Amino acid sequence: MRSLPPSYRCLLFAVLACYVPITGASAQEIDTATALAALRDARSMCEADRGELWKRSLCGPIALVDRQTRLVIANDTVPGRHFLRLGDAYLSTLPANQYVANTSFPWGGRTWTMVALPLPKDRYARADLVMHESFHREQAALGLRQPDALNNHLDMRPGRTWLRLEYRALARALDAPPNSVSARHHAESALIFRAQRESIYPGSDSLEATLEIQEGLPEYTGQRLAMRLTGEGPARVARYVRDYEANTPTFVRAFAYGTGPALGVLLDHFSPGWRDAVRTQRDLSALLAQSIHFKTPAPRVLGSAARARAQEYGWAEVDRAEAARDSARAPAMREYRARLQDGPTITLTQSPDSLSWSFDPTELIGFDLSSAVYPSGNFSASWGKLTVERGGVLVANDLSRIRIGVPAASIAPSDRTISGDGWTLALNPGWSLRPEASRPGSLVAVRD
Repeated sequence: MRSLPPSYRCLLFAVLACYVPITGASAQEIDTATALAALRDARSMCEADRGELWKRSLCGPIALVDRQTRLVIANDTVPGRHFLRLGDAYLSTLPANQYVANTSFPWGGRTWTMVALPLPKDRYARADLVMHESFHREQAALGLRQPDALNNHLDMRPGRTWLRLEYRALARALDAPPNSVSARHHAESALIFRAQRESIYPGSDSLEATLEIQEGLPEYTGQRLAMRLTGEGPARVARYVRDYEANTPTFVRAFAYGTGPALGVLLDHFSPGWRDAVRTQRDLSALLAQSIHFKTPAPRVLGSAARARAQEYGWAEVDRAEAARDSARAPAMREYRARLQDGPTITLTQSPDSLSWSFDPTELIGFDLSSAVYPSGNFSASWGKLTVERGGVLVANDLSRIRIGVPAASIAPSDRTISGDGWTLALNPGWSLRPEASRPGSLVAVRD
């Protein structure tokens, strides 16, 4: 805890003591000064915007939540729930049934923004994160909410290679003078690399466009407002894109966090009215192509055109790196296949819209084109709650099925809580595990 008057420190400890049994040392890890600054910046950004960016205000309730203590530092209150003042903010705790995650969630009859603590130390990154999640709170009302579309092809060598080259071209377009010949050249290169990727994986264009609306637009919004707050320009977005390309473990559910802000800022330069058009034409790359009058090369010459352009962006380096990554991950993929596909498993099925879950979007591993390995996460549905800390589970892309690798012989039909290497499954009353007819040696959760 930093820069708090003694009265605030006492108040914070009093709230923690009332709500959660923790030690003083853990309480001191909560950086309340940064949290309060983030809420003030959020108010400044949304008030300066005045609803101009999306023709809707992004002002609204925000809860900054500590994962360990579940302490909430908020800019608003919930009727009927106990809050204490902390400067111009409020203290409480998160409801027991709510996961801590960067998300939007219902609380007290309203939709709130939740951001998990600790926040980034860098003001720009902190402002970006809070306004990204604030956009999610308003996304449905804007008519721009899309499903979570996993792009498993972006965990495969050709998909990753052409995506990384696209990132590099987008970054160079952002560094070039707005609307210049150079900016157009690099934007064209990015579109050629995307077209080459889509020619290898038919149907990937709609999956990528869907995730860019769902996650790319919030990230663009966060960075656009952070630029206004801090005075930084497109070069900051370019630096972010380069870092994202170099340091993101997997792009399956995460690629749009990198392409979204880059495409959005370029569209601001080439076609300032694009935010109206995107409500009906939900494809950022198509809008960019229209804005610079770009036409995709014919299929017979697309591959050669992409390879020729790729030399300018470090093709040889990227290709070597992706070949090495493929070789290094092969043993892990064989282990996942043996444990989660070929070996005995517990299968959990649910209606996709009934599943609640939290996970790290930069961790997901493309298992095949229709399912992904979640190395960790929390999942709950009518059958109960599954907590995965390590080892991974196999989840269908449509969220209808989860598979856990487990020696079935170690489980009794009467078990209500089942634990394995890095995971715990707690079944709800009225549910039990039964043999799965189509998978000898495996179990499935069913209603009694």
